[in-house]
Amino acid sequence: MKNVSSLLAGALLLVSVAPAAMAAAKTVTVKGTLIDMKCYSAAGVTSRKHGMTCGKACLSSGIPAGILVGKKAWTLATPSAPLANYVGLKIKAVGTPDAADHVFIPTKIYYWDHKMGMWMIVK
Repeated sequence: MKNVSSLLAGALLLVSVAPAAMAAAKTVTVKGTLIDMKCYSAAGVTSRKHGMTCGKACLSSGIPAGILVGKKAWTLATPSAPLANYVGLKIKAVGTPDAADHVFIPTKIYYWDHKMGMWMIVK
């Protein structure tokens, strides 16, 4: 019975702390280059030329996408297939960073459209 009480108390503590931690997460906007994490991790590849071929195939197959901001790569915690056409392009992501795990949880992602001269949302 004591173990059940301890378990229940721990669960209640977790439930009460979780909303506070989520509320503390700050939404930020970051700009960088969209990368496929497999090729970036293996060979440091970030180019658009790579993005139009291998990078597109990687993200289409479910390899995680990332955003390279300066020299720091962040894994994007979002389905990668919708981003496949934009590998190697400049993107802007709005969301919450998890610095401990180098993960960025986006709520919106935009790519820079050179022809239009403006940010376009990824659908």
